[in-house]
Amino acid sequence: MPPSASADSYNPSDYPPLEDVTREFGFSRQYVSFGVPDQLKGISQEVWEQEREKAAQRMAEASSEIQQVLRQSMADLVAHMAERLKEGPDGKPLRFKESTVSKLVEFLSNFSFRNVTDDQNLQLLVSRARGMLQGVEADHLRTAGDLRIRLKAGMSSISAELDGMLSRSRGRKLRLLESEPES
Repeated sequence: MPPSASADSYNPSDYPPLEDVTREFGFSRQYVSFGVPDQLKGISQEVWEQEREKAAQRMAEASSEIQQVLRQSMADLVAHMAERLKEGPDGKPLRFKESTVSKLVEFLSNFSFRNVTDDQNLQLLVSRARGMLQGVEADHLRTAGDLRIRLKAGMSSISAELDGMLSRSRGRKLRLLESEPES
């Protein structure tokens, strides 16, 4: 206890039990290596093979996560654009902000740098979207017209294809046991 604190100011009920803190706190570390040390081969070929498989699995999982993040990012931007290109209940175009176009254009411009997994399927959709947006500015889309209609149809089509490319995680199933009725 600090010298300025009195014994009267400490109340154990202000803090969670030690068991709760221990259960909620964890620490892990991992040294990242993009391979399996060859020295391990000299110790045990079997252990080296196991570690090589683990490293390959971690790389495959990381690659898959990167791919899904890129796909989801584009899906969100394209879906937002398609949504904003719809007409409101009054038949007038919905409000359209400059950032709706600029964020998607920025993503498309930076895609080749971000595409570290060489996702060819997503690359095709990026190319289609770039073609649709070439020379298009938000002001062109603020009024109803052919461009708005064509872009809405194109973005909706890309959005549907992206939805098919995204893997949905299932999450965990929790089964709560019902307590037995009291006698």
